[in-house]
Amino acid sequence: MLGEYFCNKFGVDFRCMRYPGVMSSEKFAFNGTACYSTEIFFHILENNKYYKCWLAEDAQLPMIYIDDCVEATMKLLRADSKNLTRCTYNLAGISFTPK
Repeated sequence: MLGEYFCNKFGVDFRCMRYPGVMSSEKFAFNGTACYSTEIFFHILENNKYYKCWLAEDAQLPMIYIDDCVEATMKLLRADSKNLTRCTYNLAGISFTPK
């Protein structure tokens, strides 16, 4: 909110992005609590058995693939400030459950 204040009050070119859980094809690339999907995938590949997930099976969490995350970030950084409608953006990819 401080960045938005300086943008509105003093014209500072402030840009902010909020990322959901970031998925990657690399094993345990981020180790974030919301990034259980990558951990589940590699666990099943390596152990050929189900993964015990401690989240409720219907707990829906937003995710985004790393390549999409990088692309969105670069687009925001390169965008002409005249074309932006706000200072803060939430990235969205897909949402799914552990089930």
